Amino acid sequence: MKTIWKLLLPDWCHLDTLRKSSKPFHLWTIGNKPLLGHWMDHAVNSSIDLVEIYTADRPKDIRTYLNDGAYWSRNVVIKPITNDEAAPNDAIPIVGLPVDNKCTHSLENSNDLVIHWIDLNRQWLENLDQYSLKIEVKHGTGGWIGPNVRIHPEAKLVAPYWIEGQCEIGQNAQIGPNTCISENTIIDKNAIVKDSIVMAGTLVGQNTELNKVVVDGGLLIDSKHGCRVVVTDSFILSSIGKSLHKATILERLIAAFAYIVLFPIVTLKRVDWSTLEAHDGKGGFMTLKTGNQGPLIIRRFHWLKAVMKGRMKLIGILPRPENWENPADKEIEQRLKETAPGLVSLSDCHDCHNTEDPEEWIHASYQAVAGGKQVIKVIRRNFWRTIFKHV
Repeated sequence: MKTIWKLLLPDWCHLDTLRKSSKPFHLWTIGNKPLLGHWMDHAVNSSIDLVEIYTADRPKDIRTYLNDGAYWSRNVVIKPITNDEAAPNDAIPIVGLPVDNKCTHSLENSNDLVIHWIDLNRQWLENLDQYSLKIEVKHGTGGWIGPNVRIHPEAKLVAPYWIEGQCEIGQNAQIGPNTCISENTIIDKNAIVKDSIVMAGTLVGQNTELNKVVVDGGLLIDSKHGCRVVVTDSFILSSIGKSLHKATILERLIAAFAYIVLFPIVTLKRVDWSTLEAHDGKGGFMTLKTGNQGPLIIRRFHWLKAVMKGRMKLIGILPRPENWENPADKEIEQRLKETAPGLVSLSDCHDCHNTEDPEEWIHASYQAVAGGKQVIKVIRRNFWRTIFKHV
């Protein structure tokens, strides 16, 4: 006999005035997947054949996420309704995780929704041993850590916590208790993160303390005070941004055009070229031919070919030589080696055109965490002066 589940996804859209998410609450991440994903896993474990989902809040987004249940090999039917009262009486309202489907407090305002979100992540952490579908491994301190996570030996880990893959935890940083950190996140040295959620691709700067908050790039949602703060200082909070790691099609086309225009000029000039083996920001190395005199754009003419191939960006940090070191901070050294290099950098605007300059790494470090818009604005203001400057 076919076993059928009827589920109601309560419409909490009117409560989402702090995060202002483009997704309904049931697609917000709880630990390693959206809340609805945990229920679909539970449907598989409970041998449910058909799942009927009733929702008034963006049913199209729910349908797109579930893809008709293909990922879980279950039949799923999405039934849009005008309001929660229109759902069948026997539909189960999803207000929490399957292990304990309840709210610990009433949801009356936007802050209540954020507190509930943080509470669900805490509940997920407390019951993490029960979930088999995860790639993280249990750490000796009692928390869970994903692949390719680098943790400084002097960092403090307080269970329960969960750190997804590709994260960096700095010296004397504290993670936990009750903390979920998503992938591609950097927790810098002396930072403290507890009872909080850190979304993917976020930098938490040095000496920053987070307690009962949600951070997503430069956005901080404080559940204690019920407020939303956009942090403009990128050394406190910022989005690392995947755009830093890959040249766009437009960048490649611009590089190709510049290469064609400059080719006759470079051919007629007598340029003393040298070869540089540099990190490509992806764990590999590339060979760059660099001029030793003349305008910056001529000296870096051959770098345009690396941009055309997608190995560099038009705007990025200076390429790190293979043997480049930063004695001031080994974590920053590693971070910069893993950041995509570019033809023109922020440090060029500050007259630091070589990684051997003692001030260059400071500008490069800022560029690596500040994201595109702030850096591009500075470079645009100084673009012509920079590329035609004789160095």
